[in-house]
Formats: sequence, C-alpha cells, structure tokens
Amino acid sequence: MKRLELLDYGRFCAAAMVVLFHYSFNGIANGKVASISHIPGLIQFSKYGFLGVELFFLISGYVIFHSARNRTAAQFASSRAVRLYPSYWFAVLFTAFFAWLWGNASMAVTPAQVLANLSMFQSYIRVPHVDGVYWTLVLEMQFYIGVLFFLLIGWQGRLESIFTLWPFLMAAAWLAGVTRAPLIGGYFSYFAAGGLFAILKERPNWKAGLALALAFCLGVNYSISVAADKVVETGTAFSPYVVAAVVAAFFLFFFALGCERVQKLHLPGSRTLGALTYPVYLIHAHFGYIVLNRFATSANKAWVYFLTVASVLLVAYGMHRVVEVRFAAFWKRLSNLTVHRAVSEVQRAFDAVLGRAAVP
Repeated sequence: MKRLELLDYGRFCAAAMVVLFHYSFNGIANGKVASISHIPGLIQFSKYGFLGVELFFLISGYVIFHSARNRTAAQFASSRAVRLYPSYWFAVLFTAFFAWLWGNASMAVTPAQVLANLSMFQSYIRVPHVDGVYWTLVLEMQFYIGVLFFLLIGWQGRLESIFTLWPFLMAAAWLAGVTRAPLIGGYFSYFAAGGLFAILKERPNWKAGLALALAFCLGVNYSISVAADKVVETGTAFSPYVVAAVVAAFFLFFFALGCERVQKLHLPGSRTLGALTYPVYLIHAHFGYIVLNRFATSANKAWVYFLTVASVLLVAYGMHRVVEVRFAAFWKRLSNLTVHRAVSEVQRAFDAVLGRAAVP
C-alpha cells in the first residue's frame, strides 16, 4: 500500500485524543489520579477522547486489508509480530518499573503478572493487564487471527467478499442479541469499515458501499452504548449526538483519503508522527497516572501535564529509534525463526487437509 501521509496524521490524532482523555478525565474519574481535580471547561471536550480508539480500529482495518491480500499466512503473521511485540515488550517493562518505583496500591504489578503480559495473551488466562490500554491489543489480536485463518485456507482473493459480508453478519448477530462475541460485535464494525474503505478506494461498488453504511450504523450504535456505560461509571453526561458526530467525522476522514489530491499530500513530520503513535499509546496511560498522582497539585498541574506529555513523547521517540529501528534486523530474524516457521508448519497441515499443493 502506498504510504498516505494524512493517515499518519490521523494515527497521531487518535493517540492525542486518547492521551487527553486519560490524563484530563479518565485517570481522575477512576481514582487513579487523586492529587488533582478535573478542569471543567476542558473535560467537556476531552471526555470524548475515548473515541480515538474507534479511529485506531478504522485505521487497522484499512491497513490490514492491504497488508494481507498479497502475503502468505506466514508472512502476514511474521510482519504483525515484528510490528506489535518489540515496543510492547519494552512498554510492559517500562510501566512495571514505574509502578514499582512510584505507584500506589492501585497501580501495583507482580512479577508473574509482568511475565504473563509479555505474551500479550494475559486476558485469556485471567491475568490483569499491566496497563489498562492493552485491552485494545486483545481485539487487534483477534482481528489478526481471524485474517490469518482466511490466509491459511487460501482465501486471500476472497478478502473483499469477506469484509463486505462481515457487517451483515454482525447485524444479524446484533438482532439475535449477540453483541460482544469475538469478531462479531462491538468494535469489530470499525475494523470492517476500515477494510471496506480500502476496498472502495480501489474498486468502488455498491455492495461494499452498503456494507460500509451498515458498519457505520453498527459502530455509532455501539459507541453510544459505550458512552452510556461511562455515564454510569463516572457520573458525567455524554451526548449521543456528539458521539455520532465524532464517528461521522472519522468516516469523512477516510472518504477524504480516497481522493487523489489528498493521497498526494506531503505533510511535514508525518512519518515521525506516524511512527510515534504506537509507542505513545503503549506507555502513556499508567505511567502518566503514576506521575500525575505523585507530583501534580492544583497549583502546578499545568507544568506537570506538560512535563508528563514531553516525557512520553521523548520515551516514545527513543522506543522507535532504538527498539524498532536499530534492532529491526534482529526482530525480523527472530520472527522468521519463530512465528514464520511455526505458521509455515500450520500452513502445511492446512494444505495437507485441504489437499492443496504447499506454497513455496
């Protein structure tokens, strides 16, 4: 897929929304930041920053559709492992260190918890996340495994049909009262929508357009329900109209990405901003809560906010330059020796069962 510089801006915007939500609203509302109070004017906007997750999932669906179509199952799995795990491993250790150094009882982690989290499958063995934001990686992994399955059975050429059918399956599940099953309900409408935007960009057709409209309705409906849950959790009002408007703005952003003039935009710093997004997302939440709770007061919170965000950006940049770039060859070799080899063996088993010639 040709790199879209505006998409990198979108990634960073999603991260900024989530950071603002956690630092100015959520950490205070859930009691993890007890040293300062909300800024009333600010939270009227920042409380909707949780919707940045929806934008992340749209981007993921858009990128993964392109990434999966021209790769074998082993190549896809290996590329995803290289993208997800190195910075994630650093983030788990980074957050655990500061939880031990400065965290209170609500932020404490155990060595066993850290070890389980390094797998990224901790939720399946009922081990708490070291950082609460890892819940989104659970959904990402479910999405990747779903795509991987279709690659294993040789349906690369049918991904367009699968993504087009997906919202209709989710709508049927919703009508049947199934709303949170893996790949069938909830946030997965955004993954589907991202893939459908990728399809429409290359080959506009009414089936994909209808599926996209349905995915939008499902997504808005679910995000409004999430906001309603937050009303109960935080005692703060959330407008369903604002939620719908923000989601609509995300969809309009993706429509704009389909325009040829937008695709040719050259935007300053886009590559760096795009690269910082994942590291920022991984380390900002609990580290930020710990720092704010320990050092921020009503008198100095503006400076502590500034220094916390600056620290997150600086560490994220170091993660990108050192963990992701300098050791890129090492991670690729490691993934080829482990993930690529393991999935290749699974591929051979699938090929044998399905009576197909093995892919070289």
